[in-house]
Amino acid sequence: MNRRLPGSFEHSYQNAPSLEDVLAATQVDRRKTAVYNLTAPGEHPIYLHTTTGTLRCHVRVRPHHNPNAPLILYHHGFNETPYTNSWRRIFSPRHLFAAHTVCIQAPFHNNWRDPLLKGFASLQNVYQIFAGSLRIMELVQQQFEAQGTPWTIVAGASWGGITSMLYAGILGNTRAVVPMLSSPNLAQVLWDIADLFNRPVPISHSHLSKLLDFTPYYRRVPPHRVFPLLGECDLFFRWEHHAPIFEPRPITTINGSHITSFLYAHQLRQHLLSVLEQVQSWPENGRY
Repeated sequence: MNRRLPGSFEHSYQNAPSLEDVLAATQVDRRKTAVYNLTAPGEHPIYLHTTTGTLRCHVRVRPHHNPNAPLILYHHGFNETPYTNSWRRIFSPRHLFAAHTVCIQAPFHNNWRDPLLKGFASLQNVYQIFAGSLRIMELVQQQFEAQGTPWTIVAGASWGGITSMLYAGILGNTRAVVPMLSSPNLAQVLWDIADLFNRPVPISHSHLSKLLDFTPYYRRVPPHRVFPLLGECDLFFRWEHHAPIFEPRPITTINGSHITSFLYAHQLRQHLLSVLEQVQSWPENGRY
């Protein structure tokens, strides 16, 4: 996200549909998608109907041997290549989780160019990235729960953390949400990055906030279900701008920047394991 926004973005936001309108228009193409196979190990393509055409994304599935194990849906960061990069380090086979784990690929993430050039070509495309991921997460959760999964945790790093909070806030049906190196205020992130690199932003801060500050969706999630982690030296998701959003929840911190913190997979893994251990003791009806 540390690149200049395409010029086309400036001319797109005034007439763009809302995030919820884009989500409503985004549906899984069940004729092309082998829905029945989504709980099997390996990578699976998922096709989406959208107002801008068909999008193909993927999920990488690592099921637990117990079909009644919980599910962890993990979402990657923006422009993370390959999309399973941080997921493979956090959910290493050497460190087994007592859960099914699935990595979700966002739209426009089939190569390193598309996330910015296509994803930020318009505000609608930004919303489409989120909407596509939410539909895929919803589908995967439905398939696992149909086969015995009792409850689901949604987690993600950076952009993936925003996606996870949107999923919990809009679609619900999650026991916990774990945003790492993240917050719901994407507008502030873009503004701080532009300031860091002395780059112009094509719209005002207040207008950008109206479009890309997703804090109202985050506020729909009961606070006790949120387990945030922030980097103390993160210049993208700056502590002073994002920590107050999560109050009164305690925040786990790691001593690293936004980029270096991705390298500390053991700390992200330990945070997720701690959350999994905590919520396992909650009553069976752990949804809201």
